[in-house]
Amino acid sequence: MTNPTMRSDAFMNHAIDAHGDAVLRLALNQLRNVSDAQDAVQETFVRLLTNGTSFESDDHLRAWLLRVAINICHDHQKSAWSRRVDALDDSKAGGDARELSTVSAEDIALRDLSDHPVWHALADLPEDLRLVIHLAYVEQRDTAQIAQLLGIKAATVRTRLFRARKRLRDALSADGASRLAAENQARVSVQPGDASPHGPPVR
Repeated sequence: MTNPTMRSDAFMNHAIDAHGDAVLRLALNQLRNVSDAQDAVQETFVRLLTNGTSFESDDHLRAWLLRVAINICHDHQKSAWSRRVDALDDSKAGGDARELSTVSAEDIALRDLSDHPVWHALADLPEDLRLVIHLAYVEQRDTAQIAQLLGIKAATVRTRLFRARKRLRDALSADGASRLAAENQARVSVQPGDASPHGPPVR
């Protein structure tokens, strides 16, 4: 791909169309908040607009965008203004009236995602473990590619993936067991006025 002195509209439109969703998914995975994730996406593409990197391929462009987004999310999490209510609490509260008045279909879809058990399990993972899981399973990056994106050793990636998988497996197993127990309890519970589960009394 060429490296124009000033990024053309065609180049930027292609980058956003081809890779915008990937950048948004990564930002949402890291920041756990729709508004913050969208801000991170916007900043990522602003940096692309003003950056002079020459991209050899579309995959090179995607990797660059992901790496920039990772750094932006990391900086965001360290900044004082990012210390706000967790995205899960925000989604349960439904946001303020101004936010609801401008909510998009994309916002609704992203917030629906927060009800998924995997989302809750991921939220409990540290940032570094959550990131390698996202890159491996959502972005389909191999160990070497993840190591290059994050600037760490491949062995470190493998260790983080192992720890992340174990914690996710344990969390999802516990969640599934809890839900099954609750369903079973509800099934056998006798409500007031219901017939006795042992049949009519013997006269």
